[in-house]
Amino acid sequence: MSYYQYQARDASGEVHRGVMDAISEMDVAHKLKTSRLYPVKIKAVKSRARRRIPEEHIVRFFFDLSDLLLAGLPVDRALALISTNQTHKGFQQIVKNLLEDVQGGGDLSGALGKYGDVFGALAGHMVRAGEASGTLGPILKRLAEYMEQRRAFRQTLVSSMIYPIILLGTSLVSMVILLVYVIPKFAQIFHDLNQQVPFITEIMLDIGTWLKEYGWTLPILLGVGFWGGKYLMGKPNWRMRIDRVLFWFPFSRYIILHSELTRFCRTLGTMIQAGVPLLRSLSLGQELIMNVVLKAEIAPLHQEIKTGRSMSNFFRGRPLFPVRMGTMLRISEEHGNLGSGLLGLSEHFEKELQRRLQRLMTLMEPLVIVTTGAIIGLMVMSMFSAIYGINDIRF
Repeated sequence: MSYYQYQARDASGEVHRGVMDAISEMDVAHKLKTSRLYPVKIKAVKSRARRRIPEEHIVRFFFDLSDLLLAGLPVDRALALISTNQTHKGFQQIVKNLLEDVQGGGDLSGALGKYGDVFGALAGHMVRAGEASGTLGPILKRLAEYMEQRRAFRQTLVSSMIYPIILLGTSLVSMVILLVYVIPKFAQIFHDLNQQVPFITEIMLDIGTWLKEYGWTLPILLGVGFWGGKYLMGKPNWRMRIDRVLFWFPFSRYIILHSELTRFCRTLGTMIQAGVPLLRSLSLGQELIMNVVLKAEIAPLHQEIKTGRSMSNFFRGRPLFPVRMGTMLRISEEHGNLGSGLLGLSEHFEKELQRRLQRLMTLMEPLVIVTTGAIIGLMVMSMFSAIYGINDIRF
């Protein structure tokens, strides 16, 4: 995947600019046409700093920049102060490059667009709206709060999985030690006495022998599976098939739908509250949806809004989406606060997803304990059967 800077026009002639993550220029053009945009110019973004920047530095950057602008400092002076306080050398250089572009006569949104792999497309759109409306400080603060909420949501999901993963890993290590080193010691006694090994012990011994001789292939197979899956996910046809399979299963469909709707509603609501036009906000919100099936389901929304239909009617007419979405959007439209309604929906979907995942993690802990305990218990039984079998050996 690479980043491409594009310039496109919609049916009314309005110019749209941004940065998109895509496989090629043709892929960018296809995505733009899907969003009812007609590409005018597409070029690869050659970032001067292709390093992975920790997200906390980016969030702090937007918070600091917002505070300095609200205090009355101009953009160039605020960037100069922020650049001197950066502890991450790579990000410090990026801030200095932003300062050079701004001092050279460019605007902040255009400078951020050169680093789409660092700041993301959302930042460029919101900053451009802030520059046009003269509310750059408040919009930067709203952007920082959005990124902080997204980061906290992701950390919550990761932290809830740490204990089950540690528990499973410890159990697997224990099983490998028993299979490879402990059980063969008992089996050796029978081999030395030319006696038949008990059936259960024989099975465990065969597994341990395979792990000892061919266990090195498991990391290779896992690596091939991981990179092969990543490669196939980059192919549109395979991506569509995989996403369709994931939507067949109720649990995976629930997780995907709620996580994608959380990101979609939060992005759309944040941009609308920042003053970004609805159609442009929809284009970016649809672009950030990762699941191909869900993206195809939401794709007609842009055109229906353009023809005068309401967003609530669109979602109420599609059974894939939760009923609450259409109801809450209708109430928000009637009161003229669509942005707030979308942000409220994002919080609802996030809480529902966290509750479901927390319940899953709570169930996984005893499940892992019982499953691994049963397997280790079977191994211990095989050792005891070998010990008891010694009494039946005929000398």
